[in-house]
Amino acid sequence: MTFGVTLRERRLEQGLSLAGLSKTIHYSKGHLSRIESGDKRPSEDLARRCDEALGARGELLAAHRALSTERSQGRTSCPPFQLPPDPRHFTGRHAETAELDALAALPGPAGGGAAPVVLIDGKPGVGKTALALRWAHRNAASFPDGVLFHDLGAYGPAGSTVRADEALAAGLRALGVEHGAQPADPRERAALHRSVLAGRSVLVVLDNAASADDVRTLLPGTPGCTVLVTSRSRMAGLVARDGAARLSLRSLSLADSSHLLARTAGPGLRDAPAEAVSALAERCGLLPLALRIAAERLSAFPPGRLDAVVRELDAPEALLDFLHCPEDPTASVRSTFSWSYARLEEDAARAFRLLGPRAGAGMPVRDAADVLGVPPAAAARLMEVLHRNNLLELTAPGRYLCDSLLGAYAAELAGESVVRDHRPSGGGTRTTDAPSSSLGIRLALNCLGVPATAP
Repeated sequence: MTFGVTLRERRLEQGLSLAGLSKTIHYSKGHLSRIESGDKRPSEDLARRCDEALGARGELLAAHRALSTERSQGRTSCPPFQLPPDPRHFTGRHAETAELDALAALPGPAGGGAAPVVLIDGKPGVGKTALALRWAHRNAASFPDGVLFHDLGAYGPAGSTVRADEALAAGLRALGVEHGAQPADPRERAALHRSVLAGRSVLVVLDNAASADDVRTLLPGTPGCTVLVTSRSRMAGLVARDGAARLSLRSLSLADSSHLLARTAGPGLRDAPAEAVSALAERCGLLPLALRIAAERLSAFPPGRLDAVVRELDAPEALLDFLHCPEDPTASVRSTFSWSYARLEEDAARAFRLLGPRAGAGMPVRDAADVLGVPPAAAARLMEVLHRNNLLELTAPGRYLCDSLLGAYAAELAGESVVRDHRPSGGGTRTTDAPSSSLGIRLALNCLGVPATAP
């Protein structure tokens, strides 16, 4: 007797329609009909859920196993492993990795009935994805039923955002549920996703998310799985409502930053004085993305010219130009910052432009109110918006700090805003992604030991 025939008989014995069975096990009615007719082959998850729903006491599971043996002649399916490559030259983060180990092992919120969810948040370029990938690769063996990875694309080039229902569909396909078997209704699809993950041990990595709503529908409903989320947003709702544990990343230490430069720059840092390496690391704000871009730029220069590079990077615009990769916006500090800035409402964007260049040593709310020309309560609200988006760092109650690179970017935006406000009609504006060609020529000549004549 085939699986489809057995399924139909047990369903009819229970007096259950296809529509009723579909609602119970969260598979579409059309898919169940094709399985009963023999046009489709059942997954193990479907067989298990049908067996439980119809009280078949293992008969449907046995029928599925017999069918699988007949099909594969002993071969077993491979669990999904969707992680991108483990980051090369990963440096430091020993304390953060240990904290992540502890947080990922925590039971769920009150009642202990949910999978651990860890939110890794931090400013753009600080290495959130790198830490998540490093931890996931090191711990993948602890999840025998597979590893799912979804880049939700919240911060990136326009049009790259992935909707939660698209990620759900991709995750279900990876777990063996064909697209035709997935309900069209997003809520039913999310319920099926939770059903498929129930009883399994799967690591789910949700990278580059913007809001708690992007994440919630992708969360497993039972323990056994673990979820890592990375975001530039602090996602207060995911922590407060869904019990996520937060791990906030800061910039690297000076020692780790210098080590990362030395590991990745190659000959460009050979025999370079330690003081010059440290000075370049500090120019880069100890930010991993900036350090990696700087290391790539240095690889093109002859050894022994690091002092010349550092001297040319005193001006904020020169620094942002140096940390620019024209053919890849994801490897450009200016572009990476711009994706956070683009998400701000206008009043918060104005606050970032005005406060960023002034908050390098920390700024209290009252001083910010004077700069913005608003009451202290309004200034506090705007600074908290920037903090929630990791564009300002809260250093003490009512006091916020903007790091050096973000401050340089804010100053550049402020200057462009002034130019636009005073430019005659018809004038163009400088795009925030375009580096200064004169800076690149001057820097290259200097590093080659050739005097550059001022234009």
